[in-house]
Amino acid sequence: LSLMCNLSDTVEERGIEKGIEKGIEKGIEQGKLEMLFSLVRDHILSSADAAKRVGMSEVDFVSLMQK
Repeated sequence: LSLMCNLSDTVEERGIEKGIEKGIEKGIEQGKLEMLFSLVRDHILSSADAAKRVGMSEVDFVSLMQK
């Protein structure tokens, strides 16, 4: 029983760690997108070039930017 509880705790800790990592990655990605949106709005970078930097089509990038 003790072994099962320890295993459960380890699984929970790993799940929490992965969740935190994913949250950080998502935050970084969101920050990158916001920066690119700002550069496009300020006419410093074209929407096509910004879309390439995040690996999406220009149409998808512009659509996301308008949300």
